[in-house]
Amino acid sequence: MTWIKLLSLILGLNALAFFWIVINAMTRPVYNKMHNMYHDDEKGRAIANWTIFAMIIVAFLLGYIVG
Repeated sequence: MTWIKLLSLILGLNALAFFWIVINAMTRPVYNKMHNMYHDDEKGRAIANWTIFAMIIVAFLLGYIVG
């Protein structure tokens, strides 16, 4: 494995870990103090879905580069 492939593997895995953290942060419910209950954050859910799409693309490109 060349240094460029190793570097791209490390950067790709870091990007996947970052995307995973963003997805976990965005899919949590938001507490509404007025109604004293949790609500689903629709904007955060949309951002999480786009992040999952980006995560799939990065994983594909990472497999294509390393493989």
